[in-house]
Amino acid sequence: MEKAKEARYRIIYKQLKEKIESGEYKQGHRLKTEKELQEEYGVSRDTIRRALSHLENEDYIVKKPALGTFVKHKKSDYQLSKMESFTEQMKSRGISPSSEIISIELVSNPGRQVVKELLLGEQEKCYRITRIRKGDESPMAYEIAYIPRKLCPNLQKHLDDTSSLYQIYEEVYHHKMGDGRIKLEADMPGIEIQKSLGISHDSPVLRMECTMQLEDGTPLYYVECYYIGAKYYFSTILPRK
Repeated sequence: MEKAKEARYRIIYKQLKEKIESGEYKQGHRLKTEKELQEEYGVSRDTIRRALSHLENEDYIVKKPALGTFVKHKKSDYQLSKMESFTEQMKSRGISPSSEIISIELVSNPGRQVVKELLLGEQEKCYRITRIRKGDESPMAYEIAYIPRKLCPNLQKHLDDTSSLYQIYEEVYHHKMGDGRIKLEADMPGIEIQKSLGISHDSPVLRMECTMQLEDGTPLYYVECYYIGAKYYFSTILPRK
């Protein structure tokens, strides 16, 4: 009897796992309640709980009190071996990228750090683009990008919720991008970022600063990006010489 019960629990676990891995149950999908699953499979609640517990232990699902059980967001690997756009990162992982544009501004006083990174002249204007970056319609990061107007005039005409800035740089303005310099640190998000990403005040974010140059060394953009800590990790391969 115990062996049959164990076998049934394994079958349910494998079926739910397969639906998650195949994408039938996408990230953030709310699973049926224990009672509904119990009725669907015709088993005891203990059997369902064992199946769900196994999925939870393997990081496939997360239980949220009073809300239900959800397919967990698997962390995206931001590899530091080459410069990739957010769009390229998401597509390479089978995730549909999109953005929610909060604002596009043309500013003449973007702040000392931005002026320093972009080598802006006095009163030289740059675009400040604030977006929420999404994967499969779920918020992944809060991004503020600064681009000199002289390098990308009328940039706002080419930008929408499905645009990739990298694609615009290369295909619209025909820029040849060179090296990028990245700085990473853990941070606690401000209220605006918390609300935009739908995270609590005590949820950490990974703050990235990046300055990208053209092949001739001219700074093309400077970006501050706040990645949800629970959805990202950064990796690289370092040779020992």
